[in-house]
Amino acid sequence: MNPFPIDECCTDEDAQVWGDVLAQAATGELIGAMNYETLAELYPDAGEKAEALEHAAGERGHAALFRAAGRDLGIEVQANPEAQYWKRIRSAFLGRAQAGDLVDCIVAQEVMLESFAVASYEVVAAVAPGKLASTFGRIAAEEAEHVAHAIGILQAERARDPGFFDAGVHRMHEQVMTLLAEMIAREDPGGHCGLCRGNCVKASLPRVGLRLSNVRGASLRRYLKTLDEIGVPGESSLGWLAQLPV
Repeated sequence: MNPFPIDECCTDEDAQVWGDVLAQAATGELIGAMNYETLAELYPDAGEKAEALEHAAGERGHAALFRAAGRDLGIEVQANPEAQYWKRIRSAFLGRAQAGDLVDCIVAQEVMLESFAVASYEVVAAVAPGKLASTFGRIAAEEAEHVAHAIGILQAERARDPGFFDAGVHRMHEQVMTLLAEMIAREDPGGHCGLCRGNCVKASLPRVGLRLSNVRGASLRRYLKTLDEIGVPGESSLGWLAQLPV
């Protein structure tokens, strides 16, 4: 039986769509937790190490909240960091971590992944039923704090050598943002994501008021805004976005 009131989530079919959305969100949070744990190993400063571990714990808490939201819907949400897109994103992050590149890792996690999370969660919160909307909205606000944390650090890094910094951001853009764009493209270039219970949920999103184009548009706008605040020139970042898969 669906625990939500009838005016909040009307059908089992709706609940299945929300379950697939929650699976993506919960998996993304687990990837974030793993990335923050890796960041803690890279930070030379004890305070930053502790903050990264605190963020990691927060991401695991978010994943637990998303899974609990699924149980409220009568669905067991699977969170699987081995799902193909998320696994590839984690692999790209680890590649830079193994190279000892702290800045690249901050860009990947706190600019790209967190901007994507904040914007997409806000879109979901705007149309989701009661308690589910509150969960997505609250987590979006908490993730926005992570983005803000990165901006100050990266502004200082860019000031040291803008050309070198922008080249590094572009490198991470090609590796990480390309995968995020593939994930929310109209078609999955790599096939089934490995998280949706049946067929790809994208075609079913409109039945719960979601539009993939809205998720994509909001996510890219938030990402551009973050790059702009860091100081990356718009003529560069707009060109990068134009090359992303749609």
